[in-house]
Amino acid sequence: MTAMSAQLIQDLKVFDQYGMPDVSNYTPADFRLAITEQVRAGNTLLSEALGEAGLSLYPDSEDVLSIVSLLAEIRQDWDSAEYLLKRLVEVQNELSPPTTWQHWIRVLRCNGKPHEAWMVLGKSLKLHPNDEALLMEAKSLQDWLGGSSLVAGTETRN
Repeated sequence: MTAMSAQLIQDLKVFDQYGMPDVSNYTPADFRLAITEQVRAGNTLLSEALGEAGLSLYPDSEDVLSIVSLLAEIRQDWDSAEYLLKRLVEVQNELSPPTTWQHWIRVLRCNGKPHEAWMVLGKSLKLHPNDEALLMEAKSLQDWLGGSSLVAGTETRN
């Protein structure tokens, strides 16, 4: 965590409601909730600082990875969002919900990587073959790639 992050956390006493003096005592869920509240309140700088602190303490936490990836999406930092969503899927393994896959696919599209998005889509459909949102992503991505049903050896269902 940077000195700026630590100072912001101390100055604004985000975690005072928990009565804990040291930021390292907070759980990943505490970070997720605090970041959510700061985003809701429009405190972008503090939400980013909390995200940085949460990642430094809990780099493999689903709670922290998911909320920090959303922060990256909000600021349109597609490289960071891509990395964080990939990590989230790795941490969750086959338990990763369709929504996580959908975010990753969209981030890849926003990052100008349609073929990588297609490959990720193929993996997601193996785990969630009947998910309507993923099937819609497949149709949209297929249209974007010129209507081809085969890209880099991956097929989708029509």
